[in-house]
Amino acid sequence: MASNCTGDLLYSREALAEVGTIELVLYGTAGGFTLIVLLLFLEETVFLWRRYSSAPRRTKILLILSIYPVVAVTCMTTLLAPRTTLINEFALNIALAVGVYQLPLLVTDYMGGAARMVKTLSAIPVALNMPPCCCCVCIPRKTLTRRLLRKMKLLVLQGVFVRPLFTYISAVMYTDDRHTPGTASSPIFVLCAVALVLSFLCALSGLVFFVRAADPYMPQAMLKGKLVCVLLPLVLVTVQKNIIVALSSAGIAVCTPPFTSVSRGNVLYAYVLIVEMFLLSFLARALYRRPDLPFPPPAVTEDKAVQCTPPEPRRLRAAKSLPVVTEEIEPLAENLIFYMMM
Repeated sequence: MASNCTGDLLYSREALAEVGTIELVLYGTAGGFTLIVLLLFLEETVFLWRRYSSAPRRTKILLILSIYPVVAVTCMTTLLAPRTTLINEFALNIALAVGVYQLPLLVTDYMGGAARMVKTLSAIPVALNMPPCCCCVCIPRKTLTRRLLRKMKLLVLQGVFVRPLFTYISAVMYTDDRHTPGTASSPIFVLCAVALVLSFLCALSGLVFFVRAADPYMPQAMLKGKLVCVLLPLVLVTVQKNIIVALSSAGIAVCTPPFTSVSRGNVLYAYVLIVEMFLLSFLARALYRRPDLPFPPPAVTEDKAVQCTPPEPRRLRAAKSLPVVTEEIEPLAENLIFYMMM
């Protein structure tokens, strides 16, 4: 058992050997939150399986919703077995990157495919001043083409490879005793942190591009809310970890054996993520667990343009003409003479 503040990550038997009342309450709360997130995902899976006829669209939504249970389960495993931190981070980053990439694919599916999306959105130039360059008004607008759409997808797709790759490098260095997770002084940590932040900014630009371009054409899809549900886990996993690691390395986290400052930082990071995934799962459930809508919107072409013609003026119905009497009426005098002679 570690008895000082310079020890390595703890084994599960060491972490649970001297657990106090506060730790038991925290572990029980985290376990309850994780169980609720798993039950919510199971209910969403049943709902989408029954209500959605399109299997590809259903799969994309389920992969996005799987972010929250995967993050919660991996963080709960980190709480119980701190030495598995890097393995859990590897699984977490894979699920997060794959789930984030499903959002541009879902938007493209809503628009009826890449070809129809380009045909529908090419009429209006798209603004490219997206985060983190949202303040650069000098960036010109561009007409949406297949090539531009492919580039924006690659900005999001790179996270599927970059995030697991650098987490794998950290795990290899930790196995070789050259890196300790949660220490900001390690050059491996600095390299991985910079790479993950750059990957996050690239993915952010691609996601904002897709939502900004398609949202005016399908407001009933609530794409901005769905973007928030995808971006918040990405921000919390990327930025929040760096903040907690910096604080624990500076000695802000209290070192009380058997937990070192680094171990307490990892425990705090995992517990906070579980609570956040618990809250975000309800928000995602409200936005993604909806009946399938009639997408895509009708495409407008030059030969079949929608023209607004004024309605024809309402005409009054012609009244039926009365029957015309054609019989000749005899003079009144002849009738009087006829009656006098009788």
